[in-house]
Amino acid sequence: MEESVMPWFPLDQYIWDFWFVQAGEDLHLFYLQADREACGHHPERRHNCATVGHARHTPWGWQELTPQQPALAPHPDRQAWDSLSIWTGSILEHPQTGQYYFFYTSRCRGEEPVWTPHEWQRSQQIGLALSDDLHHWQRWGNGPILPNPGRASGFDGVAWRDPAVIQGEEGRFYAFICARAGEASPDAGGRVVYSVSDDLLNWSTVEVLHQSDEFYQLEVPQVFWRTQGQTKRLYLLFSAQDRDCSEARYHHLGPGQCATGTYYLVSEPVPLARQTFPPLCPSARLLAPNGYAGKLLDPHVPEPLFFSFYWADGAGHFANGLAEPQRCRFSADGSLSLESGRTVAKLSPNGGEGLQWRGNQLGV
Repeated sequence: MEESVMPWFPLDQYIWDFWFVQAGEDLHLFYLQADREACGHHPERRHNCATVGHARHTPWGWQELTPQQPALAPHPDRQAWDSLSIWTGSILEHPQTGQYYFFYTSRCRGEEPVWTPHEWQRSQQIGLALSDDLHHWQRWGNGPILPNPGRASGFDGVAWRDPAVIQGEEGRFYAFICARAGEASPDAGGRVVYSVSDDLLNWSTVEVLHQSDEFYQLEVPQVFWRTQGQTKRLYLLFSAQDRDCSEARYHHLGPGQCATGTYYLVSEPVPLARQTFPPLCPSARLLAPNGYAGKLLDPHVPEPLFFSFYWADGAGHFANGLAEPQRCRFSADGSLSLESGRTVAKLSPNGGEGLQWRGNQLGV
């Protein structure tokens, strides 16, 4: 049968950043959520109220699995490193053990905020929780698994979030992380960096994948290779708000390319055998205005589904909710475009489609 993959708005919750997990034939959705009443119905307060929700795709749409109990909530100890809300992460199934590794962002409630060029913020860290079934999670260790490297390492000591952990062709694991350069200007210096691991527990020194002269911050990354004949290109999807765009970008590209939404960067074609990451083009292109935290469900198929959440409604208020997907087209020159209008996906009785998450694989 054919049915539309519909937008989704859980009752009484703000929801925003999300990530997928494939478990057998089932596609699972994890997302940031905050109770509207607990936020006083002010969506900007959601950031300090965030927990993680969990849903599963069915032929009738998304089924919420944690209406009463979050999949992951802040640690109850005020001095614990992850005691102030849970922020964006990703989940990867270990290819040998079948155990699920959940890398997530958090902050310590007992830590004093520090001033950044835009606001007061607490230092962000990245931790790990483990599960055998995607429903019951156990924190790993007593601290972050990917700690904030601080200002001594050339970072701003605050931004260190949104880990996207994937497996490369050669079997090693990559954690892509959103950060900021320590000495950057107030409207540029957003970074996506990466660390490498053989076992998902021990991680290498951080390397910079991309540092932007156009954006104050880059959020919610997705990184993948895309084959084109005998070559491939590297892609980076990320999100940013209009206020994150630099004055130079506004001047050169205009406000139409400085909207809140999902952007992408792409490399020049490189040989298929190349393993190291090539440079990405210096100027990002806007893919989905008003579609935030956007990602491709399976970036390796001809026309993958693009998902995002609505940033604002017609009146400019925070809209949230999971938007209906759009088909993404790859052009010969490496550019991306989204199909406008409704997308119809073929749903099997168990909720498959096509709806298969392969975005945690870096390979071509």
